[in-house]
Amino acid sequence: MTHRPPDLGILVWPRPTPRLALRPVTLGDVDAILAYRSLPEVGEFTSRGPMNRAEVEARVELLRQGATAGAPQPRLGLVVEHDGAVVGDCSVRLEPDDNGMWRAGVGYAIGPGHQGCGYATEVVRELLVICFGHLHLALVEADVFVPHVASQRVLEKAGLRRVARTPAGSEGGGRPRLDDYVYAVTAAEWAAHHH
Repeated sequence: MTHRPPDLGILVWPRPTPRLALRPVTLGDVDAILAYRSLPEVGEFTSRGPMNRAEVEARVELLRQGATAGAPQPRLGLVVEHDGAVVGDCSVRLEPDDNGMWRAGVGYAIGPGHQGCGYATEVVRELLVICFGHLHLALVEADVFVPHVASQRVLEKAGLRRVARTPAGSEGGGRPRLDDYVYAVTAAEWAAHHH
């Protein structure tokens, strides 16, 4: 028996981190997201590849619908702001597990001009606070292409561990399918390091 999905309405926005703020994505964010999601260097390690305006608009709308009460596929779509400007985005996709508990898959993208300064790690750490500290999920996972070493470091610094390798798990940017690493952290593992 699956428990009811977590109530996303309990979350308070914006969510400040030491240098950033996370808030729900709006249609007004499309231009800012398109500015980096359309770039080959950002799309290279996402399963979508570089995105056009219609794809960004559709994704924003999907994420917005997923945050509404009773959504069949609950999810959070957030933008990452630094000094009031959108520098990235992230998402939390909720799904039930085999034991009736809820788990999340997280993803993120940071614009090239803001990479390499720890923002992605800060974002993932805050997503874990949301998932475990507020939504009381059982597990958080993230998939990353095997060649994407920088993102692997982000996940490890944020407290996730590599648990699997999926052969040809994702198709990236029009290239042949690439192997994925699966990273995860359980609620118990997270709590042991945050109390």
